Amino acid sequence: MAWLLSVPSVPAAEIFRWTDDSGQVHYGERPPVGGADRIELPQDGAGGGTDAGIAQRRERQGRLLDAYEYERAQKKARQALEEEQRQKAATRCARMQQYWRRLSYAGPVYLKRADGTREYLSDAQRESEKARVLPSYVQACGKEP
Repeated sequence: MAWLLSVPSVPAAEIFRWTDDSGQVHYGERPPVGGADRIELPQDGAGGGTDAGIAQRRERQGRLLDAYEYERAQKKARQALEEEQRQKAATRCARMQQYWRRLSYAGPVYLKRADGTREYLSDAQRESEKARVLPSYVQACGKEP
């Protein structure tokens, strides 16, 4: 046991970097005859291998995952809002189509007043009501009837 403790530890291998005649960069443990730059490597435990480095890396990963989760939640909320708006627009279009069909009915057409009585429309009043409703119909349905 004493002999093992007296033997010096094996030094870390040296790494060299050089560029050949064609411009290709090489790395190796033995320098070429023409010479090379020696690269200093970090000591054991450096470069994030320590508990503190691992904790920092996990914290960064956690923040990144939280950011992704937030973006997904925002996208889901935006899609839900867009779907709700599409459904409201479809409902409004259906109501406008129903009202347009009522105004186009060949028989007598009436509008209910606030007091519950009926006001029958003449042909001229029908056409006037259609002209008034047409822009709303186009806005709701995206096309003319």
